[in-house]
Amino acid sequence: MVQNILEMKQITKVFSGFKAVDNVDFDLRKGEVHALLGGNGAGKTTLMKILAGVYRPENGSILIDGKQVHINSRSSSQEQGIAMIFQELSILPNLTVAGNLFLSREKKKDIRLDDKQMEKEAQTLLESLGMNLSPSQIVKDLSMGERQLIEIARAISSDAKIIVMDEPTTALTQDEQEKLFEIIRTLTSRGTAIIYVSHRMDEIFEISNRLTVLRDGKKIHTIPTKEASTTQIINMMIGDNELLYDTSEKSKKISKEAGPVLQVNNLSGQKFSNLSFDLFKGEILGIAGLLGSGRTEILRAISGIDPITSGAIQLNGEIVRIKSIHDAIRLGIIMVPEDRRNEGIIPGMSIKENVTLTNLPHLFPQGVIKFREEDRIAKQNIDHLNIRPGDPKKKVGKLSGGNAQKVVISRCLNLNPKILLLDEPTQGIDIVAKTELQMLFRQLTEQGMSIIVVSSELPELVSLADRTIVLYDGKVKKVLKDSEITDKNILYYATGGV
Repeated sequence: MVQNILEMKQITKVFSGFKAVDNVDFDLRKGEVHALLGGNGAGKTTLMKILAGVYRPENGSILIDGKQVHINSRSSSQEQGIAMIFQELSILPNLTVAGNLFLSREKKKDIRLDDKQMEKEAQTLLESLGMNLSPSQIVKDLSMGERQLIEIARAISSDAKIIVMDEPTTALTQDEQEKLFEIIRTLTSRGTAIIYVSHRMDEIFEISNRLTVLRDGKKIHTIPTKEASTTQIINMMIGDNELLYDTSEKSKKISKEAGPVLQVNNLSGQKFSNLSFDLFKGEILGIAGLLGSGRTEILRAISGIDPITSGAIQLNGEIVRIKSIHDAIRLGIIMVPEDRRNEGIIPGMSIKENVTLTNLPHLFPQGVIKFREEDRIAKQNIDHLNIRPGDPKKKVGKLSGGNAQKVVISRCLNLNPKILLLDEPTQGIDIVAKTELQMLFRQLTEQGMSIIVVSSELPELVSLADRTIVLYDGKVKKVLKDSEITDKNILYYATGGV
């Protein structure tokens, strides 16, 4: 009989009357990778935060190596050999790599910090994990992917026997992801058990031994990964009675008779030069390219965030000047930024306060807020985009990535834009929320809105875009349409193919 290193039994957690986790059982075996899946608000992160001592459950018990333990704080969780790598990184950017690795358990020599010893031990750890980083390097100078690897190394350095990884590859390049998987395989071969929370199906099938699906706070099923299929997993995540929107159906024909709604002519700015393209009413135009190719920068220029150094922008055939975000909004152009946590939401404010920010002039006409109207708009937004939990008072900083993104998009849509610019709109969110958003984008274009979407996920562009512009070194390398939009073609031109 296989012995469990961890058992969580009948765990329940309630927030303001809402059961985020409802009577859930979960177990973990020594030396395995157990994937935890579910849509937005399914309870994945809440369940793991209970294990990490961040939250205390209303009901249930936790057993480590068959013995019941009481976890009521982060420190008590760590004492039981549990380490959690949160989706939001907790490293300190102004410290060195070594300083972060030994944070809260610093080496000392008499009353002083023993920097040399910490750097020596850090170097040994980094080398054992195949990380080519200097222990004395300041973390703020590293890429987001390298910072993520440091977070993982810190968990490993604590000699944890259970490591929880919450969306660990979100900021990683392909090479860094492969390095992470090598590290995970090394750890499990030594007996370390991993709980792997992710929305990426390819990762789940590659790295996990078993998987558990949660939905609406309840456990749906646990199954060996090799016995599962993507369709089966998705059905468990969304329920048998719900249909997964098939974004591969792009039968809508784009009318070009009226001419383009947007024309970009020889536009130059930060990281791009002499770009020209057009956008038609009801069209989804994809923009692809490698990191640094100018994808985000072109959206920031069109939306008035970054300056345009030369070239022209035309709306419905007329040249317009966009020198600020206000100029763009006035013309019916608005952008959903890539970094929703720092540029899209105000975490300490509620869903209601976030989604109605763009309505403030209407809600605050004579110095008095129209509270009933604010409540109406918030409820309308929550219902329209299926934001969960549907409590207008819920702090946005407590929402999952997918629901936080829905809040940002709702606020933008309240301005009734004619052109919506989306920068990595489904990055870091689960497949259910991703499908809901892709369906929303199609519905918006059917209503006459035009959309430009930048995405690093090639399948998303293949399934969603009517045309795709491929950038290389800040210039348009190729415009793909219809059957030409394939992963292979996008990669070929994004890497400079001719």
